[in-house]
Amino acid sequence: MRSVDKSSFRPTPNLRARRRRTLVKVELHNSRNELQDIMVQDVSFTGLRATARNTPPQPDEMVTVRMPDSQVLWGLVRWVDGNQFGVEFDVSSSPANAADADSVAANGSQIEYKG
Repeated sequence: MRSVDKSSFRPTPNLRARRRRTLVKVELHNSRNELQDIMVQDVSFTGLRATARNTPPQPDEMVTVRMPDSQVLWGLVRWVDGNQFGVEFDVSSSPANAADADSVAANGSQIEYKG
């Protein structure tokens, strides 16, 4: 996984983007480069909401996410509630538009999450 410096993070300019509800299993690498499978519950071009099977990443932690279409996105964890958390994507790595977020949701593996 490529190493990204947290200081180069650029927040997305939009405050609230259109979200696409989904249930997709993806891979997440945390700031210690530990691999974790997560379930994405909704996604937009500015970020995602997910559930961790075990311990979620911490707020302000930099993470890298490999989407089902093999696109690699990185961003910062903005909130954590139990095992659920939200990631804001860096604008340089986020999908180009809402149609791409729709594509990620539509092309993801629809699987049952057993936590």
